[in-house]
Amino acid sequence: MSRLRITPWENSQRTVDDLYADMERRISAAPCGNCPVELTSAFLKLCLAQSCGKCVPCRIGLDRLAALLDQLLDGQGSQADLDTILRTAQSIVDSADCAIGFEAAQMVLDGYVAFQDDYLAHVTQGSCTANFKSVPCVELCPAHVDVPGYISLVGEERYDDAIRLIRKDNPFPSVCGLVCEHPCETHCRRTIVDSPLNIRGIKRFAVDHAGEVPAPPRAPSSGKPWPAGRRPLGTHRGLFPLPHGPHRHGIRAQAQAGRHAPLRHPQLPPARLLPGPGH
Repeated sequence: MSRLRITPWENSQRTVDDLYADMERRISAAPCGNCPVELTSAFLKLCLAQSCGKCVPCRIGLDRLAALLDQLLDGQGSQADLDTILRTAQSIVDSADCAIGFEAAQMVLDGYVAFQDDYLAHVTQGSCTANFKSVPCVELCPAHVDVPGYISLVGEERYDDAIRLIRKDNPFPSVCGLVCEHPCETHCRRTIVDSPLNIRGIKRFAVDHAGEVPAPPRAPSSGKPWPAGRRPLGTHRGLFPLPHGPHRHGIRAQAQAGRHAPLRHPQLPPARLLPGPGH
């Protein structure tokens, strides 16, 4: 009997609460482009696990919906299965006794309306049309900067190389290190462990510790004028070629490229930008 160990209910519930917290962090850090059918199936099974099983719509209906979605994901679904999914989900919405049942079924209906092409693709092609993005910070960055790459370089104290890597996609690392709204942090994978990385702060740290990093050469010019000037968009076009041909020349010049437009923004006071030629 000395080896017998009975875990108190409080400890068991604490473990379950920790599991829910882990699930919440993983959902918040989910990458872009996940298959909506697969997400619907996973959420449906979670609702099924929470069901008390007292009413038939939850006990049988949700289980049947989950089985039909699994059949779609396995590439064995048909148009008749899609019709059955819609009828079953609508029946659960109309007859379930609690929110666990009818909210789960309503989510299936809403998902079909929003992602009908993906459901049909699973029937006709056996695969999803969603374009999975495995690196959320790169996908959510408006310039699609290689965030993991320059963070690794900063970790190795290669600050000049980190600035060069950022400038491949974003010509203004110093300005963005101060005023970027950092959408890349919203789905940071570090959230699975504790909290997102301070990506904008790391960029600013790289700028502050880098030496004199020469700007990259301009893209070849076609010689045609383009009145964009040397504000952020014009400077960006001066550094990177247009997608459909050579860039054009800016015909308006200012003292510091990329500086004046941010300072004129009504929600951005001048104090946010540090003085100096690099900013």
